[in-house]
Amino acid sequence: MSASPWPATRALAERIARTAAEEIDPASLGRAREAVTDTVGVTLAGASEPCARIARRLAREEGAAPRASVIGTGERTSPTWAALLNGTAGHALDFDDVDHVILGHPSVTMTPALIALAEERGLGGRALLAAYAVGFETLHALGRAVIPQHYRRGFHATATLGAVGTAAACAHLIGLGAVRTRHALSLSASGAAGLTINFGTMTKPFHAGQAARAGLLAARLAEAGFTAAEDALETGFTSALAAEGIGPGVEGFADWEGAVGQWGPPWDIAEGVCVKIHPCCAMTHTGIDAMLELCRREGIRAEEVEGIEARVSPMAMRILRYPVATTGLEGKFSMPFCLASAVVDGRVGLPQFEDDRVGRPEVAALQEGAIFEVDPELAEKDPESHTAEVGVRLRDGRRLRAREERARGDVDLPLSHEELREKFVECAEVRLTPEGAAAAWDAWWSLEAAETLDAPLALLCPADGGEAD
Repeated sequence: MSASPWPATRALAERIARTAAEEIDPASLGRAREAVTDTVGVTLAGASEPCARIARRLAREEGAAPRASVIGTGERTSPTWAALLNGTAGHALDFDDVDHVILGHPSVTMTPALIALAEERGLGGRALLAAYAVGFETLHALGRAVIPQHYRRGFHATATLGAVGTAAACAHLIGLGAVRTRHALSLSASGAAGLTINFGTMTKPFHAGQAARAGLLAARLAEAGFTAAEDALETGFTSALAAEGIGPGVEGFADWEGAVGQWGPPWDIAEGVCVKIHPCCAMTHTGIDAMLELCRREGIRAEEVEGIEARVSPMAMRILRYPVATTGLEGKFSMPFCLASAVVDGRVGLPQFEDDRVGRPEVAALQEGAIFEVDPELAEKDPESHTAEVGVRLRDGRRLRAREERARGDVDLPLSHEELREKFVECAEVRLTPEGAAAAWDAWWSLEAAETLDAPLALLCPADGGEAD
């Protein structure tokens, strides 16, 4: 008879419940504030996207108690609907932060749920940031336990691990206690769902919104007395999501004791998250950075380029599944499109992914002739690597190459305070005036001092109070 699995769900719940907000140090709170503020910015930009507008229309049709803000609009809805709507908008542009431990997006699931819950309960910025740090720590425990096998199976960790991490953050924010926190974690594990096959469609942003809602709903139901299994993570979650034939068997799929044993302090959020400077899949960023630097360094003009190429890891090859993009969403998961845009425009920003710009002849021509393949060395040594080697074939016969292992904005190459502000303001100005965007930045960058979220949230409503439809 096999031994019982290590009680990860119980152990995580106990750690979450016994961590006081005062235990989160100022440096960790500051990093959490950076992540939350960046997420608010990209949510403002994403509020006008088709997937966000469709979801809002459904929310309005269903109706809900107006107790939480829909960012970038003049609307209010229920906290769980707000979590879904703001999570979907926050991920609509794929401009939100990423994390190497979970191979996913930590902030876009936790932030919408925490904002909605804190707004409803009248809680302040410091409590929200402490809860974010606890949720982030939980996500890292989950990631250390099941990544990369979980991702290789085809599950989108933002959606699956994100639901549980969000439940942890929400449970901490409202002080559920160990038993009800355990129920919240187990309940959210049953709400964990998302498949990488949906990348490049509206369903990928929905993954983030659904995870935000699932985590918040789990915490609220647990608070009301809803129960769940004691071992949903170590037994049910692992067995259901382990992949036969990919990596170890179920028994060796996850080292829960080792993963949970690393629970802070020091808090993992203190090292920060990877902030994006390009609004597309993180797997494209090293290639984009390498191509932009190559063109800058060699003085390459678009009309001189006959062809482009890239060699990447197996995971990048699988995720970046569109050899020729026909929509902006597909472009976000197309290395040829991103590299072609870098060559033609000298940047890969929000305008490059507008649908009416995707089919430009000069961009399409470079995509169609692109060589995009797996790097054999990465396939053997680092199959989940973000490393990319790119090249150009010039009309004069020259072939030039560049290689990048870390993208700008990575935790090892962090953005400056001014760069973070510039990104926020650019995103915020999609819905706000320049003066409104600057005021919103100041308020959210000072979130620790906010006794409630009423004032910071009020600044996220367009001056005309209009809908983003």
